[in-house]
Amino acid sequence: MNSDRSPFISSRLKSGLYALNKLASAGLTLLLLVLISSMLPLQDQLPTATDNDLPIPLSYWVYGYAMTASILADFVLYVLPPLSRDKQISIYAAAGFLCFYALYVHDAAGTDHIASTVAGMCTVLLFYVGKKLFVRDSLITLIFALLVPLLCWGFL
Repeated sequence: MNSDRSPFISSRLKSGLYALNKLASAGLTLLLLVLISSMLPLQDQLPTATDNDLPIPLSYWVYGYAMTASILADFVLYVLPPLSRDKQISIYAAAGFLCFYALYVHDAAGTDHIASTVAGMCTVLLFYVGKKLFVRDSLITLIFALLVPLLCWGFL
């Protein structure tokens, strides 16, 4: 193999494993939210969209908003020098707070801003758990990245 291409292949492999980890974390988060929403009657307590007061689907909540906040937190952690676990958790929580607060700050009085931001912070913190839980050489990572979201969408 040509040694000039090795860093390129290595960076592609790292970015692919990063994306797989994010998808597995999203699968874990979606599974937990589907289980919680099926056990508890949370349909009237879900945050609503800003234009038409329809509840945001759980898949949009996880894959659209929480994953974006998680990627933002990963970027901040990449730019900063290595931090302790507690500081990493606080950066994830801050990213969740900023993302979900920005989503609901311009909404009408019908949305509970505090509950939405706390739910957003907890959702993004599940991505931190997934980052530590799913390792590179695990079949569980593939299952949570590919199969669990399909099963969850079948129940939604």
